[in-house]
Amino acid sequence: MENGVLSWFNLWCLSQLVEQRLADGAMLCRRRGTRWQPLLAAGMPVPDSPLSGLDARPQRRLTRRQCAALGMASGQLLSLADLYPGHALLLFRRQRRVRLSRSALLGFFATVFTHHDRAQQAISRLALFERLPLPLVRLTLDGVVEWSNAAVRRIAGLDGQMAGRSLREFSLGGDWPETLRLYRRLADEPALGMAVVEKHYRHPDGRLLLGEVQLTLVRNQRGEPMCLMAALASLRPRAPFREGLNVRFIPAPEQPEGVMICDGNSRILDVSPAFERVTGFREEEVRGSYPSLLRSGLHSREFYRRMNQALNDRGFWRGEVWNRRKSGQVYPERLRIGSLRGPGGALRYVAVFSDMGQPDATEQGAPPEVKDSLTGLANRASFQQRLARHCRLSESFALLILDINNFRLFNNAMNHKVGDQVLQEVASRLRGRLRSGDFLARIGSDEFALLVPGIVHHRQARIFGRHLLSALARPLPLAEQQLYVDATLGGALWPGVGEEDAESLLQHAEQALFGAKQKKEALALYDDQLNRAQSRRMRLQHDLMDAIHQGGLRLHYQPIVDTQSGRVTKLEALVRWQHEELGAISPVEFVPVAEESGLVQALGDWVLNRACTDLRRLHQAGYPLQMAINRSSLEFQSLGLAGEEWLAIIERHQLSPRHLIFEITESLFMQGNEHHLERISALRRAGCRIAIDDFGTGFSALNYLRAFPIDLVKIDKSFIDHLPGNQKDGLLLEGILRIIGDLGMKVVIEGMETPAQATYLSTQPCHFLQGYLIAKPMPLRELLVFLESYAGHTVSTAD
Repeated sequence: MENGVLSWFNLWCLSQLVEQRLADGAMLCRRRGTRWQPLLAAGMPVPDSPLSGLDARPQRRLTRRQCAALGMASGQLLSLADLYPGHALLLFRRQRRVRLSRSALLGFFATVFTHHDRAQQAISRLALFERLPLPLVRLTLDGVVEWSNAAVRRIAGLDGQMAGRSLREFSLGGDWPETLRLYRRLADEPALGMAVVEKHYRHPDGRLLLGEVQLTLVRNQRGEPMCLMAALASLRPRAPFREGLNVRFIPAPEQPEGVMICDGNSRILDVSPAFERVTGFREEEVRGSYPSLLRSGLHSREFYRRMNQALNDRGFWRGEVWNRRKSGQVYPERLRIGSLRGPGGALRYVAVFSDMGQPDATEQGAPPEVKDSLTGLANRASFQQRLARHCRLSESFALLILDINNFRLFNNAMNHKVGDQVLQEVASRLRGRLRSGDFLARIGSDEFALLVPGIVHHRQARIFGRHLLSALARPLPLAEQQLYVDATLGGALWPGVGEEDAESLLQHAEQALFGAKQKKEALALYDDQLNRAQSRRMRLQHDLMDAIHQGGLRLHYQPIVDTQSGRVTKLEALVRWQHEELGAISPVEFVPVAEESGLVQALGDWVLNRACTDLRRLHQAGYPLQMAINRSSLEFQSLGLAGEEWLAIIERHQLSPRHLIFEITESLFMQGNEHHLERISALRRAGCRIAIDDFGTGFSALNYLRAFPIDLVKIDKSFIDHLPGNQKDGLLLEGILRIIGDLGMKVVIEGMETPAQATYLSTQPCHFLQGYLIAKPMPLRELLVFLESYAGHTVSTAD
């Protein structure tokens, strides 16, 4: 693998092209006859079929049509034939005519050539950079060009190679001796790191240009100077003349970053030499193993779950992690993980990490206490150090985790500055409630952790928890207004139920926090009941995966009646799960499990496929119905901007998109994700309809209806539960119906259960009705019988 196109260095480079923003998407392809077979991609999905219409020219721009088919706006093909025959690199942008920023170009240069291991790999593979839009030159210590890429030759106005020519030809005479002294100084003083040089150059046509160059020395395995690598960051015409060099230095990293390549099952395939030096494990010891062999035990399972969720949702994760060397020593590292996707899923994971420094020996490998820069509290690493110390002392204490509810609203509705002020004020108020010996830390973007010694019973912990929450009862005078903040608190006691170490205690506190949020309670503590609930959730997570893949789920359909014609015109697909041992499991319970465990995409795809299959059968039976299908916000995050995955399923079942209605919740709009609007618009352009489900149950705001392309609004049953008879509810419903009608949207009233409600709604401007009074959700076999009697058709009831 090391010498092939899939070496750890090449995979790392592919990931860095996206991470350093030289491209929004990068794809490695192999030529197969007249077509190109995608191998791996970063920042974008891999198409299922080979790419056609791409010739074998060394460099060419892709057409708009070719890019649009991949969800991109522009792109270019760069041949890698000089190094890897039959291979090419495709770089894509989501917008046209985007200029590469200087920081992106120089960031990529620095990541490649300022680390000993990677620089040596890069020097042996310079052909990789031949057509990259980053001007690069390899020099001797005397300033003679040994290699240059096409970008440099184009800037210099040269048709042929620059190799063998001295940079003295392009420098001002008075600058050249100083330039050579800089080259020699980089060779003699390794601590200087990378030099950023600003000086004048003379173009072959006589123009005087001011250029900025990044310059770094590459050494061989023995540490001896090997060559200089230079990247031209900028070249400005008509610059005011000044003699001499303007030089500054960026110190070299004290600890080179290690690289680890894993396959789609997270088994280690390859590691860099720096990995061996940092961890103490040799390549042959770790190949085929899992990265868990490095775990320190200081992180909870929830931490790794969130990491995996980020990889699944965004294809990227970065943060601080505590790992363990082969010697057993715990050390902190900065870790970045990116996924490289091949046909059918993620084929490679690229992990890049750097040692953050030596730990404090007095804490057995724990970190020195470090403050959070925003709030001044201890950060997560320091909290884990203190938590481990408390557990070792074996004295009773409570661990409490406080999470600010709906914190994203402050950032989305206002701005991040207001969000930062909220965090600072919350930290200040919590600090004011501490006793001597209590410890407070900020452990997440909107999460705080407290260690409270002397807490023995749950009653004590609840009293102290309410004491903390009361600090947020008063409004926060921020952003020239009074902002109200509420929070949820979860906790666990040490020693307590099933507590074995700091990791299990933290996990239980986070489970208590999650349980409180689920029940919409302000405070929850981990106990036997919660333990049983979590055990059930773990079992449901495992069994749900089997149910999805082995046919354990069923769809039921609830009719929706058009008030004008009185006929059934739509159906809502509702998923059902009859567990072999536990009986019927409500979607209210298993859908959140799917979202937490990363199964929601598989569940949603199963529902869409099954619903389309049954809808096709209904059409063939003579029922031209529309099908409404619920999709969660998590499913939208992984959907392409053109909605191509869902549209492809609809097309595969030979259905028109106009027969599909996707029901979404208001929370999707509250996330502040501009791509969601793009996805919704693409689905509507294709013919699909969009409905807001359960309108009125969340953070409903009529401006959502005005700002987003919505076709149907489903009014929650709670609006008609007390109708007729409740005048206020009636006035509220009538007002909402009138506004929605004026906006040109259709209304579905859910939960109609009584004849009195039906009589009342017949006088209101609603377009569709749904509820038990019409029919309960039913399987397809029963639905066909219902439709036959309801609409007068005769059809087969074969499932």
